[in-house]
Amino acid sequence: MTDEELKAKIKEVLMEVGVWSGHREMTLEEIAIIQPGLGLIMPEIGQRTWKLYYAAKEGHWALAKFQWEEIKGLMELGAFTRPKHEEALNQFLREDWPPVGKAIESQDFAAFETAFHRAIEQANAYHELKDKPYIRWKLPSVPPPDLEMKPRGKQ
Repeated sequence: MTDEELKAKIKEVLMEVGVWSGHREMTLEEIAIIQPGLGLIMPEIGQRTWKLYYAAKEGHWALAKFQWEEIKGLMELGAFTRPKHEEALNQFLREDWPPVGKAIESQDFAAFETAFHRAIEQANAYHELKDKPYIRWKLPSVPPPDLEMKPRGKQ
């Protein structure tokens, strides 16, 4: 049996083997199908980006750092589950996202605001590059109503 034949056989067996999810048995193919795409991940990134900005604006650097890290993780997940966008997402994470994190670490809102708006411009440029110019994220003009943006003790 050649290496290619062996790989094909292993793939065939793996696609038929069930995996217990705790709720039901699923094949690996079924598990692959239910992985989140960017259509599910990007709105979550948008919600967290909104919270990130207003947390930083209020000087709630712990919340800003948390949101920054969560956004990074979601983008990494998107890059992994959707290989056709992997290069662009990883480039954004390498080039455009670190300055936002550095400004959070130094608790410098002026630097944060500059880096944040540049990252948003770049994200929207990626939408255009990926033939989705109709997707243009914008920062809402008011803080999100579902989370306190001010640090504890600062009201």
